[in-house]
Amino acid sequence: MQLARNCHATFLADLGVQKLRFTSRKQVECRMSRADTQFKPGESGNPMGRRPGSKNRATKLREQLLDPILPEAIEKLAEAVSEGERWAVELCISYCLPKPKPVDPEELEEFELRLAELEEAARR
Repeated sequence: MQLARNCHATFLADLGVQKLRFTSRKQVECRMSRADTQFKPGESGNPMGRRPGSKNRATKLREQLLDPILPEAIEKLAEAVSEGERWAVELCISYCLPKPKPVDPEELEEFELRLAELEEAARR
């Protein structure tokens, strides 16, 4: 048993393990130096990880389902807007314009005064 411990300790010391403590027959506490376990500058934590720009499964599935029908759907939406369909106009406005924010009456008065000043300055 002592020989096995020494062999393991030598092997682990070669790996940079500083402290090795046998707490029971099956558990071994092992402490590596902090410098050995931290990332080096410019080194990734997962060098073989996901490539930049790769798409997840849900995105790929959505593209496969929508790509064939998207041009036709946009064309039908454009037709509905040109015909004045309320639902189509509301849909386009909801996606194209930001939601209106509540306005404080005092801010509105200041805005109107400033606007009047600018209009007066433009007339001169």
